[in-house]
Amino acid sequence: MKLDVQQQIADLLALIRDLTEPATHAESAAELFNGSFRALDCCVPFDLAAAVMLEQHLDLYVVTREGAAPLVNDRLVAAIRKALAASIPLSFANTDVVVKSEASQPARASDGDSLEHSTSAIVRIARRTAGLVMLFRGGDAFTVSEQQIVEIFAAQVAMLLAQLSARDEIRGLADTDDLTGIGNKRALRRHLTQEVERSRIYSLPLSVLMFDVDDFKEINDRHGHTIGDVVLSELCGAVRETLRPPDVFTRFGGDEFAVILPHTDLDGARAVAERILDRLRTVAIPGEDDEAIRCAVSIGIADFQPGDNAADVLRRADERLYESKRAGKNRYTA
Repeated sequence: MKLDVQQQIADLLALIRDLTEPATHAESAAELFNGSFRALDCCVPFDLAAAVMLEQHLDLYVVTREGAAPLVNDRLVAAIRKALAASIPLSFANTDVVVKSEASQPARASDGDSLEHSTSAIVRIARRTAGLVMLFRGGDAFTVSEQQIVEIFAAQVAMLLAQLSARDEIRGLADTDDLTGIGNKRALRRHLTQEVERSRIYSLPLSVLMFDVDDFKEINDRHGHTIGDVVLSELCGAVRETLRPPDVFTRFGGDEFAVILPHTDLDGARAVAERILDRLRTVAIPGEDDEAIRCAVSIGIADFQPGDNAADVLRRADERLYESKRAGKNRYTA
């Protein structure tokens, strides 16, 4: 009996140690759960592991045994809803469960129905019920000691999720332009590198707009830099209204801006540019003596081409921006 307790303690210490690795390198909740569930499998074998997060509208993260992907079906969702109803005094009957990530690991011998036995534990972050982790397997039922390990696992994952959230918040501050509240050059480079890689791997369209404010120096010289800052802030608010949630709007520097348009070809990017130009024609910023300040922008558009890196796309967009300047301003060039 003493040896069993010692082994359980050793397993727990190994689990906690192994959980630090995904926390250190994970860039998202999906990566965190994938790595964490793999660490848990060393202590508590399973055929399918699932984490459903309440604070993300029932987003579901799943890790299955190789060949067990068909288990991610309506029956699994029903089992998750049942576990939620038993653990949390709220109804989720009308909330969609959305699979955000699936990962697999090597198969193992398993007898019986892989969803026959289950165990679960609540994930609490800052005393809030944030989600639920569940394990399923065929063959042997989960033991009391395994249930205890899962509960400790859920507590550790809660801490890791909190750390991930804090890291994202700090990164968000570092990636935000103080004046306009949009992303800065650092955010542009990070997001564009990611989107270029995604387009390269999955052959997805991607476009980038670069624009700056026409005759902005004259606005600063005539009205002062404080009014110039107001113009930039108001301009950014108007441009934001024309963009979709996935689009990334950033300040490249001074009065120059960039917009990353994922899943968007040149025709789609032209439509965005036209919306921006149309919207800015309606913007009037009050100046001194009730004089309305109006501003226009010149836009350059480039799309991702095979073999491009992020710098290539930005360079072409910038070149086309200056083509718009030379052609008379207040227009776009693609």
